[in-house]
Amino acid sequence: MAATVITPSGTGAMEAGLVLDEDGQRFVILTFKEPQGEPTLVTFTVPVFKNYVEHLVRTAKAADEEANWGVPG
Repeated sequence: MAATVITPSGTGAMEAGLVLDEDGQRFVILTFKEPQGEPTLVTFTVPVFKNYVEHLVRTAKAADEEANWGVPG
């Protein structure tokens, strides 16, 4: 399967919501909106979402260090 690249930009480009399914299971839904594109929804269970947020925080901190930037490959 090919990778999906999402490039949200502008106000409201990303939104988060909390939902319950029919069985009462809890999910976090992230909605990414691209200019002139259809929204892309990504759902997470709460534990997976919490781990994802922790990873994003570490990545955001690493982005401040010039040595962490490079061309892949």
